[in-house]
Amino acid sequence: MNVTDILPFFQLILAFGNICVLGYALYKFMNKPHDTLEDRVNAHDVEIADIKKSLLQGNDRFREQDDTNEVLIHSVLALIEFEIAYCLTEHKEPSRDLERAKEDLHAYLSKR
Repeated sequence: MNVTDILPFFQLILAFGNICVLGYALYKFMNKPHDTLEDRVNAHDVEIADIKKSLLQGNDRFREQDDTNEVLIHSVLALIEFEIAYCLTEHKEPSRDLERAKEDLHAYLSKR
């Protein structure tokens, strides 16, 4: 066998290899938009899950704040009533601002 006899055989193998490489490159090129879109959808799914988790934690924080506000409002109301009762036991007239604060707080609580 001579080199010239083997040369067409190697050229055929190289041509077939080139066709395979080009076919693979075409396949990857054609699937690139699909792969990119799939990656974006997956990223958005993760982001949406994070946002939902954050909203749930935020809602829990608001519930805790509401409970804290309620305790503080009742404490302030108790202090106002204590001050008014103290003024009455000392035979002093409660100030108009103290009476107005009590009325405003009662009005606020009745609206809630």
